[in-house]
Amino acid sequence: MNKAEIITKMSEIANGTKVESEKYLNAFLGALEYAIENKEEFKLTGYFGMKTVERAARTGRNPQNGEEMQIPAKNVIKTSIGKKLSDLAL
Repeated sequence: MNKAEIITKMSEIANGTKVESEKYLNAFLGALEYAIENKEEFKLTGYFGMKTVERAARTGRNPQNGEEMQIPAKNVIKTSIGKKLSDLAL
């Protein structure tokens, strides 16, 4: 589903307007962005969780020529899927 389809589905489920649904979806995404930017955990129990973690610097290999290279440390987002969503996929 893309954003427009999500908004449409939200308005159908909530018996609201698409404008209201877009407002609430944007607020949800804003809260998610805030949590990621501030390295806070974002968790909806049973559905999913996200958190920012620092990946340590490491030595890798250039796949084209096999030479060793240093890969710098960086922040990455780790996600986990909750039981409710996981059970839906069965």
